[in-house]
Amino acid sequence: MRKLILCELFKYRRNKVIPALTSLSLLFPLALIFMTKSELNGADTLAEYHAYYDSLFNNNLAYSSMLLLPALSGCISAVLFFTERDCGAFKNLRVIPVTERELIFAKLITLYLWSAIYSAGSTAAMTLFCFFLEPAAVYDVLFRLFCSMLTGVTMATVSLPVVVIVIYMNQSYLLSLLLSFLYAVANWLLLILFASNDSALRWLPLINGLILPSSLLGWRKAFLGVGELTALPFQEYVFTALFLLFSLSLCAFLIIRFYKKWSR
Repeated sequence: MRKLILCELFKYRRNKVIPALTSLSLLFPLALIFMTKSELNGADTLAEYHAYYDSLFNNNLAYSSMLLLPALSGCISAVLFFTERDCGAFKNLRVIPVTERELIFAKLITLYLWSAIYSAGSTAAMTLFCFFLEPAAVYDVLFRLFCSMLTGVTMATVSLPVVVIVIYMNQSYLLSLLLSFLYAVANWLLLILFASNDSALRWLPLINGLILPSSLLGWRKAFLGVGELTALPFQEYVFTALFLLFSLSLCAFLIIRFYKKWSR
């Protein structure tokens, strides 16, 4: 499995699309800094500087992870799953002792690794730009990097439906790109539509992808004494864990089923 994952990672070096998409993790925080730097005007206490960094981190997490990441996951999955199809390599894979199931899980693990690296890179870039703007605002960076990587993992899970759609359609990279962004926009529209309905909101993928990292960040801020924690009921965490596990299991089953159909 390790060798299969390394082979999938080598695709990143050969494909110019993936570095271009990954660079968005660096460009988006820079744009966010320019849009919000006026909030530092008049700030003269450490608490106000930290509040700006908290706001910056939350906005970056919301837009970079909740809006861009689901869309980019579909694009990355198209590169991972369509390479053998476009190169006609399926016949070559038949002669080596690698099952389709092993190949699919290697691709999914690679997708998760990319998602975690993307989220951590976005937070690292945001922190660096914020440090150049106001060094006193930056604090507790390592824990935020950990929360970002966790967000990458959870958001990759809730983004798996778009991977299923991309594989089921089995079309061009351009159509996969359009489907991915359509999925991301549709999730945001549902989030806005049901923002005032708590019972419906909990069933939306984006909320379940963000609730665990947000809760960890809340616990951390309460521990450091820079915020008050509003603890969620224990059943909310159980529901989130079951939701993510169910999404992963169902999407993995569908991906294996659809991939086997057009790889024969």
